[in-house]
Amino acid sequence: MQAIIRSSVVVFVSVVLLRLFVMDSFIVRGDSMAPTVLNYDYVFINKLAYRFGNEPKRGDLVVLANQNTKQKHIIKRVIALPKERIVIENGGVRIKESRDENGVVLQEEYLTLPNTPAVGVIYINLDPQEYFVLGDNRQISIDSRVLGPINKWEIKGKVFLVIQFTRFWLKLF
Repeated sequence: MQAIIRSSVVVFVSVVLLRLFVMDSFIVRGDSMAPTVLNYDYVFINKLAYRFGNEPKRGDLVVLANQNTKQKHIIKRVIALPKERIVIENGGVRIKESRDENGVVLQEEYLTLPNTPAVGVIYINLDPQEYFVLGDNRQISIDSRVLGPINKWEIKGKVFLVIQFTRFWLKLF
Protein backbone atom coordinates (compact mmCIF):
# COMPACT_ATOMS: atom_id res chain seq x y z
CA MET A 1 0.00 0.00 0.00
CA GLN A 2 2.84 2.40 0.82
CA ALA A 3 4.43 1.72 -2.57
CA ILE A 4 1.19 2.72 -4.33
CA ILE A 5 0.92 5.94 -2.32
CA ARG A 6 4.59 6.76 -2.88
CA SER A 7 4.27 6.07 -6.63
CA SER A 8 1.13 8.19 -6.84
CA VAL A 9 2.85 11.12 -5.13
CA VAL A 10 5.87 10.84 -7.45
CA VAL A 11 3.60 10.76 -10.53
CA PHE A 12 1.54 13.70 -9.26
CA VAL A 13 4.61 15.83 -8.47
CA SER A 14 6.18 14.93 -11.84
CA VAL A 15 3.05 15.96 -13.75
CA VAL A 16 2.79 19.25 -11.83
CA LEU A 17 6.46 20.07 -12.49
CA LEU A 18 6.10 19.17 -16.18
CA ARG A 19 3.06 21.45 -16.53
CA LEU A 20 4.68 24.31 -14.62
CA PHE A 21 8.09 24.34 -16.28
CA VAL A 22 8.25 22.19 -19.43
CA MET A 23 4.97 21.99 -21.31
CA ASP A 24 1.43 23.30 -21.38
CA SER A 25 -1.72 22.68 -23.37
CA PHE A 26 -4.47 24.84 -24.80
CA ILE A 27 -7.75 24.45 -26.63
CA VAL A 28 -7.79 26.56 -29.79
CA ARG A 29 -10.67 29.01 -30.07
CA GLY A 30 -11.27 30.29 -33.59
CA ASP A 31 -10.21 29.53 -37.13
CA SER A 32 -7.34 31.98 -37.59
CA MET A 33 -4.89 29.09 -38.10
CA ALA A 34 -7.12 26.96 -40.36
CA PRO A 35 -6.47 24.59 -42.01
CA THR A 36 -3.28 23.85 -40.01
CA VAL A 37 -4.95 24.11 -36.61
CA LEU A 38 -8.74 24.16 -36.33
CA ASN A 39 -11.25 25.49 -33.83
CA TYR A 40 -11.35 23.25 -30.71
CA ASP A 41 -8.08 21.50 -31.56
CA TYR A 42 -5.92 20.69 -28.55
CA VAL A 43 -2.33 21.98 -28.80
CA PHE A 44 0.66 21.16 -26.63
CA ILE A 45 3.57 23.58 -26.33
CA ASN A 46 7.17 23.18 -25.26
CA LYS A 47 7.87 26.03 -22.82
CA LEU A 48 11.62 25.41 -22.96
CA ALA A 49 11.93 25.53 -26.76
CA TYR A 50 13.15 29.14 -26.81
CA ARG A 51 15.12 29.20 -23.61
CA PHE A 52 18.85 28.66 -23.16
CA GLY A 53 19.85 30.52 -26.34
CA ASN A 54 17.33 28.97 -28.75
CA GLU A 55 15.41 31.42 -30.92
CA PRO A 56 12.11 31.08 -32.80
CA LYS A 57 12.53 30.17 -36.45
CA ARG A 58 10.50 31.27 -39.44
CA GLY A 59 7.53 28.94 -39.81
CA ASP A 60 7.34 27.89 -36.14
CA LEU A 61 3.88 27.69 -34.61
CA VAL A 62 3.88 29.51 -31.30
CA VAL A 63 1.43 30.30 -28.51
CA LEU A 64 1.50 33.91 -27.35
CA ALA A 65 0.26 35.69 -24.28
CA ASN A 66 -1.67 38.69 -25.47
CA GLN A 67 -3.71 41.26 -23.61
CA ASN A 68 -4.93 42.96 -26.80
CA THR A 69 -7.42 40.25 -27.75
CA LYS A 70 -10.33 38.78 -25.84
CA GLN A 71 -8.46 35.48 -25.64
CA LYS A 72 -5.65 35.18 -23.11
CA HIS A 73 -3.49 33.06 -25.44
CA ILE A 74 -3.35 32.99 -29.23
CA ILE A 75 -1.61 30.68 -31.67
CA LYS A 76 0.23 32.10 -34.70
CA ARG A 77 3.05 31.32 -37.13
CA VAL A 78 6.40 33.14 -36.97
CA ILE A 79 6.85 34.92 -40.31
CA ALA A 80 9.71 37.36 -39.74
CA LEU A 81 12.64 37.46 -37.35
CA PRO A 82 14.34 40.26 -35.41
CA LYS A 83 15.95 43.08 -37.45
CA GLU A 84 14.19 42.03 -40.66
CA ARG A 85 12.10 44.30 -42.85
CA ILE A 86 8.77 43.01 -44.14
CA VAL A 87 6.63 44.18 -47.02
CA ILE A 88 3.10 42.79 -47.32
CA GLU A 89 1.33 43.47 -50.60
CA ASN A 90 -1.09 41.63 -52.88
CA GLY A 91 -1.48 38.87 -50.29
CA GLY A 92 2.24 38.04 -50.29
CA VAL A 93 4.98 38.59 -47.75
CA ARG A 94 8.43 39.76 -48.81
CA ILE A 95 11.36 39.62 -46.37
CA LYS A 96 14.09 42.19 -46.94
CA GLU A 97 17.57 42.13 -45.52
CA SER A 98 20.23 44.81 -45.80
CA ARG A 99 22.24 42.80 -48.33
CA ASP A 100 19.22 42.13 -50.58
CA GLU A 101 17.23 45.29 -51.25
CA ASN A 102 14.58 43.51 -53.37
CA GLY A 103 13.90 40.91 -50.72
CA VAL A 104 12.66 37.36 -50.99
CA VAL A 105 9.01 36.45 -51.35
CA LEU A 106 8.10 34.05 -48.58
CA GLN A 107 7.01 30.65 -49.90
CA GLU A 108 4.10 29.60 -47.70
CA GLU A 109 3.05 26.12 -48.79
CA TYR A 110 0.93 25.73 -45.66
CA LEU A 111 -1.52 28.37 -46.93
CA THR A 112 -4.35 26.60 -48.73
CA LEU A 113 -7.08 29.21 -48.23
CA PRO A 114 -7.05 32.15 -50.63
CA ASN A 115 -5.27 35.17 -49.20
CA THR A 116 -7.02 38.48 -49.00
CA PRO A 117 -4.66 41.13 -50.30
CA ALA A 118 -3.84 43.83 -47.81
CA VAL A 119 -5.30 47.22 -48.48
CA GLY A 120 -2.32 49.12 -49.76
CA VAL A 121 1.18 48.07 -48.83
CA ILE A 122 2.34 47.37 -45.27
CA TYR A 123 5.97 48.05 -44.33
CA ILE A 124 7.37 46.83 -41.01
CA ASN A 125 10.89 47.14 -39.58
CA LEU A 126 11.53 44.78 -36.68
CA ASP A 127 13.66 45.67 -33.66
CA PRO A 128 16.27 43.23 -32.24
CA GLN A 129 13.76 41.42 -29.96
CA GLU A 130 10.68 41.58 -32.20
CA TYR A 131 8.96 38.92 -34.30
CA PHE A 132 6.17 39.23 -36.85
CA VAL A 133 3.47 36.56 -36.61
CA LEU A 134 0.52 35.78 -38.85
CA GLY A 135 -2.36 33.35 -38.80
CA ASP A 136 -2.59 30.82 -41.62
CA ASN A 137 -6.16 31.94 -42.33
CA ARG A 138 -5.20 35.51 -43.23
CA GLN A 139 -8.75 36.57 -44.04
CA ILE A 140 -9.87 36.45 -40.39
CA SER A 141 -6.67 36.36 -38.36
CA ILE A 142 -5.92 39.01 -35.76
CA ASP A 143 -2.15 38.96 -35.84
CA SER A 144 0.87 41.27 -36.16
CA ARG A 145 -0.87 43.19 -38.94
CA VAL A 146 -3.30 44.43 -36.25
CA LEU A 147 -1.44 43.85 -32.97
CA GLY A 148 1.98 44.90 -34.20
CA PRO A 149 5.23 42.97 -33.78
CA ILE A 150 5.53 40.75 -30.72
CA ASN A 151 8.42 40.58 -28.29
CA LYS A 152 10.19 37.33 -27.50
CA TRP A 153 8.93 37.41 -23.90
CA GLU A 154 5.32 37.23 -25.20
CA ILE A 155 6.00 33.79 -26.68
CA LYS A 156 4.89 31.16 -24.18
CA GLY A 157 6.14 28.17 -26.17
CA LYS A 158 6.49 26.30 -29.44
CA VAL A 159 3.70 24.01 -30.57
CA PHE A 160 4.93 20.42 -30.80
CA LEU A 161 1.67 18.46 -30.93
CA VAL A 162 -1.84 19.14 -32.21
CA ILE A 163 -4.72 16.78 -31.51
CA GLN A 164 -7.63 17.27 -33.88
CA PHE A 165 -10.63 15.63 -32.28
CA THR A 166 -12.87 16.52 -35.23
CA ARG A 167 -10.78 14.27 -37.48
CA PHE A 168 -9.24 12.02 -34.80
CA TRP A 169 -5.86 13.20 -36.03
CA LEU A 170 -2.46 13.88 -34.46
CA LYS A 171 0.07 16.30 -35.95
CA LEU A 172 3.63 16.53 -34.70
CA PHE A 173 5.63 19.70 -35.39
